[in-house]
Amino acid sequence: MHDEPESIKIISKTQLKKEATALQELGRELTDFKADDLDKLELSTRLRAAIDEFKKLPNAHGAKRRHLQYIGRLMRESDGEDLKRKIRHLDTSPQISPKVKFENEIFEQIMTTGDVAINEIVIQQQRFDRQQLRQLKNNIVKAAPGKRSSLENKLRKYIRLNISS
Repeated sequence: MHDEPESIKIISKTQLKKEATALQELGRELTDFKADDLDKLELSTRLRAAIDEFKKLPNAHGAKRRHLQYIGRLMRESDGEDLKRKIRHLDTSPQISPKVKFENEIFEQIMTTGDVAINEIVIQQQRFDRQQLRQLKNNIVKAAPGKRSSLENKLRKYIRLNISS
């Protein structure tokens, strides 16, 4: 019989997938960072180029989704823990504009609270159509997992277009 050293740790396929998904999510978060903050992180040239290219892509035919997968692969090649540490030490967190934060809040309210949030939003933001919001939300809920992200993007786009400045 083979006696394996204790230093070798077997990682399950599920654990590897969780780690890969976490790194892909971290890569998605990096796409929200300003260029100055990305410079401070000292990313590899390939990863930095991929993030810059992501910002230029249209969201047609899942281009951004596929590019995020590529960024996730590049993240797996780099030291994820070191990158997380550098992000924590940045004196500023990712600088997301207040408008984007507001859009995200509206999206989350609609997805978690449903009709109650939709009614409040329609009252506060006159430009929104109650029926359209409900239809977009229901389409997301009923959709298959593979189709869900494109439908979420449609709702986010509708929110973005109708927020009063």
